[in-house]
Amino acid sequence: MRTLSALLLAFGLGTTALAQTPHPGEEREGDMAVGNLDAPIVMVEYASVSCPHCRSWYQEVWPMVQDEFISSGEMRFIYREMLTGQPQLAAIGFMIADCAADDQYFNALHLLFETQTQVFELVQNQESPAPVYYQVGNALGLSQEDVDACLANESVQNAVLARHQQSIEDGATGTPAFFINNYLLTTDPTPDGLAYVYHVDGEPLMLEGDLVPSSHDADTFRRIILYLAYEHGENTGE
Repeated sequence: MRTLSALLLAFGLGTTALAQTPHPGEEREGDMAVGNLDAPIVMVEYASVSCPHCRSWYQEVWPMVQDEFISSGEMRFIYREMLTGQPQLAAIGFMIADCAADDQYFNALHLLFETQTQVFELVQNQESPAPVYYQVGNALGLSQEDVDACLANESVQNAVLARHQQSIEDGATGTPAFFINNYLLTTDPTPDGLAYVYHVDGEPLMLEGDLVPSSHDADTFRRIILYLAYEHGENTGE
C-alpha cells in the first residue's frame, strides 16, 4: 500500500483554517452530526481515531449518549476531527471515512475505534496496517482500489488537515474535548499536577462541591451533560 507509506512519511499538520462560525459550539456547514436539529442540547466532540482516550470515551460513554440523549431527541451531536495520538494514522482513518458515503461516516468512526488497538499493534511490530484499513474500507463500501485512490487524493488530505487546524482554533488543544451548549469541557491537571479533572471554560468543574475526576464513565458524563445543559448558568449567575 504505497499510498499509506507515503502518508506515514509525509503528512504535515499546518494548513489554512476553515471559515469560523460565531461560536465553535454551534453547528457549521460541513459538520458531521446526528440527532434532532432542534434539540435543546448541542454537544460537539473533538476527537481522534488514533487517540486511546477517545477510544475509551467511545466505548464507555458513547452508548449512553446515543441511547439517552440522541435517540430521545434531546441532543444534536457533532463530531469534529483532530490529528492527535498518532497523527498519521488518524489522518488515514479520517480520509477513509471522508471517502465513504456521508451516511457511513459514523459507521466509519465505529470501525476505526474498534480496530485502533489492532492498528497500533501492527505498527509497533513494524508491520503494515494496510490490511486493516482495507477491511474497514470494504465494510464501508470501498474497494481496495477506492481506498488507495482516496489516500492519494490531495484534496481529501487537505480537507482533513484543515479540519484539524480549525479544531485547534476552536480551542480544542487535546482530545477528547467537548462543547456542551457552548461551554468548553476539557481535561486538565490540578494545580499540584497529581490528578486530572474536568474543566469548563478553563476553570475546574465542581459538582455538588467536588472536583470531577476525568474518568470516562457513563454516569459521570451524564451528570456533566445535564449540569452544563440545564443548571450551570442558572446556578452560577453566568
